Amino acid sequence: MVADDATGGASTGLSSRTTGSATATGLANGSAADITITAAKAYALLKIQTSHAAWVTLYTDTTVRTGDANRTETTDPLPGGGVIAEMISSQEGEIQRITPGTIGWNNDVIPSTNVYAKVVNKSGSTNDITVTLTYVQIEA
Repeated sequence: MVADDATGGASTGLSSRTTGSATATGLANGSAADITITAAKAYALLKIQTSHAAWVTLYTDTTVRTGDANRTETTDPLPGGGVIAEMISSQEGEIQRITPGTIGWNNDVIPSTNVYAKVVNKSGSTNDITVTLTYVQIEA
């Protein structure tokens, strides 16, 4: 929202929370897939939801995601290593509240609205796994 202020200039209002999602199709149980969720250049992450049981990890860029491919879910990522957040869900439609809220951002040379993620199917069978982020955009 844009409004004129007392000096005749424009000011920008606050952003509302919104969602972005992507789906890994036909993902076999125990298999991983890279997905890209369209969200914001920088954002406050509030929630992650999965359509089925899954391990989801969000990254700053594709280089970090590739370098993290062999890390197990019982191993914590290195501090400052480019992992923004991760969750492990055990049921369909599970929602993980991110508390406290986490700031995420795209670290591409020219920042984009891409959120790079890895999803591992933990549902017990082959499924389409949809990952939905609830976030507030904090960078234009």
